[in-house]
Amino acid sequence: MPHIQAFIDRAPPISVLEYWQLNKRKVAAQRAYQTMWSNMRSKSGRPVDLLLVPTMPHTALPHRRSSRWVGYTKLFNFLDYTALSFPAGRASKDLDEQANVASAYQPRNPNDAWNWGNYDIGTMDGHHVGLQIVGRRFEEEKVLGAAHQIQGLLET
Repeated sequence: MPHIQAFIDRAPPISVLEYWQLNKRKVAAQRAYQTMWSNMRSKSGRPVDLLLVPTMPHTALPHRRSSRWVGYTKLFNFLDYTALSFPAGRASKDLDEQANVASAYQPRNPNDAWNWGNYDIGTMDGHHVGLQIVGRRFEEEKVLGAAHQIQGLLET
């Protein structure tokens, strides 16, 4: 896949020592995020069990068009967190036209402009909007349980 090969070719190979140094930095980042999550509290003062966040900054893209930013998923992969992506709705041409989205929206930055440029109100009508549930490391059962509950709510 060309867009994956482009990632591989972005930098020269590194030594085993350099690789292990990167792994030490990764473990340090994982510990910092774990500490941050452990100190997080909801408005009621309870610990945060899960995160519900977007999967992408846009709907599904047409085939052979790659996304420029995968930060919503890449971070959780890097941290080895449990994450489950799921469709949580669909883009709606009718709703967008009613809200006059096309003429009212002003991109916030170049990436946002690129994302907006990919959105064709006619072509994307009915495409899935994705969300993901994120849990800490080794919390697959908790994430699956939350997904089951959310699926039930979306079906009602």
